This record gives sequence, C-alpha cells and structure tokens, in this order.
Amino acid sequence: MRVAGAVVVIAVLTGGDGTGPARRFVAAGAAGLLVADPHPGVAEDLATALDRPGCPVIGVSSDIHQPSDIAALVDTAEKHLGPIDLFCVAGPDGERIVALAELPGQLHRLAELLDPLSQAIAEVLPQQRQASSQAVVERKAS
Repeated sequence: MRVAGAVVVIAVLTGGDGTGPARRFVAAGAAGLLVADPHPGVAEDLATALDRPGCPVIGVSSDIHQPSDIAALVDTAEKHLGPIDLFCVAGPDGERIVALAELPGQLHRLAELLDPLSQAIAEVLPQQRQASSQAVVERKAS
C-alpha cells in the first residue's frame, strides 16, 4: 500500500485513537490527511499539531456510524485535499486501512447513496415501530 502522495481519511471510533496512524501517515509522506473523531476538539487539536506544508491536515468532529457524517467527510476531504486514496478506521482493537483503488466503484458514490437511504429508513422505521407497538397493545387488550 503506497502512502507517499496519498490523501488519507482516518475515522476514529469510540475507544480508538487516531494519533498513531495520523503521525505515521504524515511521516510516510501523505499528501493530505483528514482526521475524524467523535469527541469534539480531539481531531482538531491533532490537525493543528500535524499540519504542515505538503501535507495539510484537517480535523473534524464526526461519528462515522452516521451515513450523513460519512458523506460530509468525503465531501470535506475531496474539497480540501483531493480524491481520497486510503481510508483508515481506528478503533479500540486497532486499525483497518482500505485502499480505495481496491474497492469496486468510488467511495463518493457510496456516500451519495447512504444519506438518502438513511433518510428513507428513518421515515419508514418509526411507522413500523408505531404499527408494531399498536399491534402489541391490541393483542394485550384481547
């Protein structure tokens, strides 16, 4: 996996730490880095510490469990850094790095689909839960 010249997104999960991978990517010659952490201020502080000419680093508060946050990460990275080459997820049990060239299709296509899909699901699920709860009440009443 080639890091030199790559644009990298690091998504930190609760219990994970993006500091180690961020420092390694910068040292390996990444062309740009976006770090997303669910805790406010953490990614922003890391970005301030690592940002340098030749490797801009952006930090954002974000929860990648939310499809809209994934879409926003992709948009932000592409707008400020260019097309994403590597996506790293840093969790409590370590890191997983995916080279986007190895995935079928492009990540931005996925992000564009995830947001409307999550909205559609949100519109359907409350109705199903309400219908299910009503059925339980009706069964108990009979």
